[in-house]
Amino acid sequence: MPIDELPDVEAVLVTHNHYDHLDAGVYRALRDKVAVVAPAGMGQWMRRRGCTRVIELEWWQRVEIAGLRITLVPACHWSRRGIFDTNHALWGGYVVEAGGSSVYHSGDTAWFEGFAEIGRRFPDLDAAMLPIGGYEPAWFMEHYHLDPEQAGRAFLELGARHFIPMHWGTFQ
Repeated sequence: MPIDELPDVEAVLVTHNHYDHLDAGVYRALRDKVAVVAPAGMGQWMRRRGCTRVIELEWWQRVEIAGLRITLVPACHWSRRGIFDTNHALWGGYVVEAGGSSVYHSGDTAWFEGFAEIGRRFPDLDAAMLPIGGYEPAWFMEHYHLDPEQAGRAFLELGARHFIPMHWGTFQ
């Protein structure tokens, strides 16, 4: 969908800076039209592309935008856009709360004990969006992505009411 055809958007939530999740052209087009919430270390990249409403968060920090309470939560992943910037920016998922409802979006993640902590800090999650793709070959990818069984386990650790699988069908 072309950017100019999007309905009104209050904010864009960025999980990490990998090329398959962060397209520079999109942010050049968005510029100052929306707030961009991103993990710490990504603000300069966003501002160089013309984004003026950038909010960088550390894990467990939150911001309120248009009645939404947005918290950056940890994930088991990594960041890199160039040869020399591995893990110079943070990565994570988000819990978005509004009107007594809450939704968790994990971003890209592998299995980690943090799911239980997220569930403890947000005990009434209505839904958990968890990735179930890009997990083979396991010897390499299990450090970055969940397989279907691990995603089910993460869902149980989170204690959410509904499980929304995402990232399914991702190319290997």
